Amino acid sequence: MKIDTRTALSVVRFGIGKELQLYHDELVVTGHEEDQELRLRLDAIKRLILEPGDPNPSKLILMADLDDETTIILAEGMSNARGFRAMIPQLQKLKPDLQFEPPDMSEQLRQALNTRRAWNITCYGIFLIVCILLYLLYLVVAYLGVHHP
Repeated sequence: MKIDTRTALSVVRFGIGKELQLYHDELVVTGHEEDQELRLRLDAIKRLILEPGDPNPSKLILMADLDDETTIILAEGMSNARGFRAMIPQLQKLKPDLQFEPPDMSEQLRQALNTRRAWNITCYGIFLIVCILLYLLYLVVAYLGVHHP
């Protein structure tokens, strides 16, 4: 495995030992298959495609359409939507003609993050309300037990 001494412009970590590294001229996927690196020159990438995972929609699949009309899977099970969303503007700056599928990928990732945050808050809120109701029920049962022998 070749050691890269250049500094990555952006790094998105996902999974155990997996990451996307963006350099000025290439996109590197580490941990792709058993300690292998996948290096793609940015000039060779025509379009990036982001799809929800099959059994778990929050685990994203990132694919790339290349100039030679082939499509390869860059990352499966990518859960770091926030990190990838931060990488998109840098990709657009380095390669302005890069296409995205969906075209508003950054906006859709933002909406997905907001939806996930809202569901987390809802779940925590419901859990807190259930705990409070159970405590109130305990107080009522204890009060009735003391005053009605």
